[in-house]
Amino acid sequence: MRILKGLKTTILSSFIFSLVFSGHPISIDGLFNDWDDVPVSNIDTEGDGANADFSVLKVTYDAEFLFIYFNMYDGEFLLQDWNSYHLFIDADNDISTGLEIHGIGAELDWTFGERSGIQYLNNQQLDIGQNDLTLRIAPTVTSSEFEIAISRNSTPLTMNNSQIITQGKIVLYEGEGGSDYLPDGEGGVSFIIDLNDMPPSPQPIMLERLHEDDVRIVSYNTLNEGILDEDRQDHFKRIIQTLSPDVIALQEHSEWDEIDQVIQSWFPSEQWYASWTYRDLVVLSRFQIISDASMINSDRSMVALLDTENELGKNLLVFNSHLSCCANNEERQQQVDEFASSWRDWMQNGEGPFELEDSTPFIHVGDFNYVGYRQQVETIRVGDILDENQYGTDFLPDWDSTAIVELYPRQSHKRMGYTWRSDGSSFNPGKLDYIFYSDATIDSGKNYILNTLAMDNNLLDYYGLEWNDTQEASDHLPLVFDIVINFDVGQNGDIP
Repeated sequence: MRILKGLKTTILSSFIFSLVFSGHPISIDGLFNDWDDVPVSNIDTEGDGANADFSVLKVTYDAEFLFIYFNMYDGEFLLQDWNSYHLFIDADNDISTGLEIHGIGAELDWTFGERSGIQYLNNQQLDIGQNDLTLRIAPTVTSSEFEIAISRNSTPLTMNNSQIITQGKIVLYEGEGGSDYLPDGEGGVSFIIDLNDMPPSPQPIMLERLHEDDVRIVSYNTLNEGILDEDRQDHFKRIIQTLSPDVIALQEHSEWDEIDQVIQSWFPSEQWYASWTYRDLVVLSRFQIISDASMINSDRSMVALLDTENELGKNLLVFNSHLSCCANNEERQQQVDEFASSWRDWMQNGEGPFELEDSTPFIHVGDFNYVGYRQQVETIRVGDILDENQYGTDFLPDWDSTAIVELYPRQSHKRMGYTWRSDGSSFNPGKLDYIFYSDATIDSGKNYILNTLAMDNNLLDYYGLEWNDTQEASDHLPLVFDIVINFDVGQNGDIP
């Protein structure tokens, strides 16, 4: 969106459009290419904000959600914290109802940084939370652009089930101490929902591998050793047996003695192996574990080397992380800096916890708790170390001196990319769990997030799952990543 800066802002601010177009199949996942075909609804004046400086607004819909996209001219922001940005929606296109603000009558006032809102209805003000809106936002880390989904069936948009929303108006406001409204002039940005022209439902991702010999990795935060919890174990059993992984990377599992026996009992015809447990991290595998070790002083990142010579032509290195939670941004950055430094020294100088062959395929999975600065993602992805005084110089972390790949898996039966959800929390669902991998050494196959709440009864019966399995098992969803067997990866000079 930076190309917009070359245009005259006096011209830009005059463009306000009403959407009369069909809906669009948007995935709320932090990727924005699916917005390319959505017409621009408004382009705001540049330089009129004290903190936020709103730029482009787009609005569209599908059968379930109202989708909103906006970006900023400059800077990165965290949408669920550190701000007082307001989203106002006039759900009945009537200035005489709701809160009169900037020329509209808003039924909804949502304050992003406070993670709360107010519904205005019949001269009443009702406090609402993210779950009242089925609010979905991406990305979960700082960014200059965001995509939002709000359920069209939520009480503010239906005005307590008294209407089906077909048109409305939107206003963005910078909030306390700010001056930027989008649009600049009063009256809001109009949108129209054509009930006869809906985008198709998402194409389901079937749960099986594409090829029988693909190597499947499942990463799963099991919420306080949930696999051993008698009340939750059956949910985990159905999930893991259905996914049928070759490798399981667990987070929040600090009990080592029983876990391999449990997994072994679920797959009695296969021999399973377990790494040692580092803090609350463990790797279980159908392949023999050659070596395992901690990667950083806090034990929040571990590594295991698996004997996959017959399957992949080389052994597979699996990094598993569970970084500091929540507002601990400095600790998280220190942890990724230390990890990057350790991997750099191991890759470049052979200074690691055990001997490692050059060009060993590797993946890095886990619950990274990325809910703050995007920099933490970039440190892992591109080797951009923030504290170079302590941890040394940057480096490109793949064997061919490039960045590694950050996957953006989608839920198998819904166009959503969140991996954590707690409906009682003020925080809306977000992407806390990640998959990174070396594309110099690995071809990716099928990848997805399993959310049984999004599956219909026929598919649940087919796979032997129950509707609430993932919800009852953990507040995190399992991530699935298949490695396609391709012995030519990294050949022809791709890897020095």
